[in-house]
Formats: sequence, C-alpha cells, structure tokens
Amino acid sequence: MTIQQMRYFLVVCRLQNITHAAAELHIAQSTLSQAMQTIEDETGLNLFLRAGRTIRISQDGQKLYQKVTALLREVDAFEDGVREMSCRHGKISLAIPQQQASFLIPRLLHTFQHEHPEIQLDIIEPYGVEAARFVQEEKVDLAVVNYDGSTLPDLQYRRIDSRPVKFIVWPGHPLADRPSISLAEAAWGPLVLLSEEFYVTRLLMRTFATARIEPNVAYYSPHLSTLYSLLRTHTAPSILFEQAVTALSDIVTIPFDTNLFLTSCIITKKSRQISKDQRLVMKFIRQQLLARQAMP
Repeated sequence: MTIQQMRYFLVVCRLQNITHAAAELHIAQSTLSQAMQTIEDETGLNLFLRAGRTIRISQDGQKLYQKVTALLREVDAFEDGVREMSCRHGKISLAIPQQQASFLIPRLLHTFQHEHPEIQLDIIEPYGVEAARFVQEEKVDLAVVNYDGSTLPDLQYRRIDSRPVKFIVWPGHPLADRPSISLAEAAWGPLVLLSEEFYVTRLLMRTFATARIEPNVAYYSPHLSTLYSLLRTHTAPSILFEQAVTALSDIVTIPFDTNLFLTSCIITKKSRQISKDQRLVMKFIRQQLLARQAMP
C-alpha cells in the first residue's frame, strides 16, 4: 500500500460512500474504486461489504483502519519534522568577532537583509578563537574571523584575503613619524593589547616568542572599545589588525619591518552540508571583504 492509497482508504472508511469520498478527495469515482480494489487484492482481505454505492467496513477493514490510522500519524509527524528542519535552513547563525563585526554586521543587516528578506540572520560577537570553537561544536553555522594560520582538523577554512597587523599610536607620539617599526621597538612599550582569545594577540605572542622578545604589556582587554579609549587618551600604543582601526580618527598606523599578517576567512564544519542560503551569505561576506581590501 502506498501512502496515497492509505489516505484514500481512511476517507472511504470515514464516509462509507465511494461517491462522497471521491468528491472530497477531488478524484474520479472510478479511480477511487480501483484504488480500493487494489488494496484488497494486495492485502488479500475483504475490507468492505458493498451495497450499491454505499459500503460498510468489514471486521478486517476495521482492524486495517486502526493500523493505517496509527501509521499515518507517524508519517504526518515525520513530514512535520522535515518541514520544520527545512524552515530552519532559512535561519543562519553566524559568529563574527569584534574586529570584523563593525565592518560586516551593518552590511549584513542592511544590504543583505534587504536583498534576501526570506533569510533570517542570527549573529553573535564572540572572540576570534571562541568563534572557531562555536563552529566546531555546531553552535553556529559559520564564523568570519581574522585567524593566525592555526587550524582545527574538523573545520574548513575558506581564505579570503590577508591584511597587515600594525603598530597603533596617536599623532605626536615619539614613533608617529616612523615609516616602519621593528618588533623590538614595539615591544619596548608599554602596550595595551586585546586578550589572548583574539587571533591577533596569539599571533603577536608567538612572533615575539620566536624572536625571543619579551613585550612590555601594561594591559590586556577583551574589548576593542577599551583599547580605542586608551589610544584616544594617549595612554599607551597598541598592536592591532589594520582593519580594526579604520573607523578611528586621530591615530597613526605604522607597519612592521617584518611580515605580520592576519588572514580573513570563513569557517564551516567539514562534516556539515552547506545549504543554498548559507552559500548566499558566504558569497556576500566574501564580496564585502574583497571590496574592503580594495579600499585605500
């Protein structure tokens, strides 16, 4: 018996009239009669006691009716579950750490949502390292981070672009006029840095350790806004991903005389299928980051 035949059977049993059942199902009476005959032939049961167009359900028919009713309840629950899963594909969860958030979130919530109102975005702003863990633990669908090259084996890293990490000071600082700076000079400090949950700080600490340099760090903060305040008040220089300070005025960014870069990438879980809606979000993010790369 097919699912369709089962549904036909229940309607016939309920109405006990082929003509009325066919009308309710919007099918030809002959089609419905043939379907009931097929069920009897396939099961080997006499399901109906016929008297013209009026029928009565036999004892075997009543037993089958109960079994089919229970089975179709499970089928309906299964179909509802699949529909619910399908609807959730229209909701995409993203982790975007602070250094990317100020640039991407306004564009996602304004431009992308205007172009794709059918897709619901659920965005959180964790630390960079934490964002990768969220993808690994399947708490979010994807993350956009500036990472330091270290990877987790069960994650897929889609590289977009690389931008420099720079020494950040204010006009009038003794080093503000330098065209470049060495790691040793930057380490003299005192410095204010993001906490080690950020890829930029992990990259710095690893680079300093390789060069056997001990940086003079006065303060680690989990918030970019705190570092911005410390820079504005001329408290101490910082070292940050270049794009993290593009919105700030009255600051000076100085490149290092050695290569120090972070790579923007989109992280997904290798074992999870990427939906069509997720690909749209990923394509949009990539376009925005590449367009930013072209900015002066």
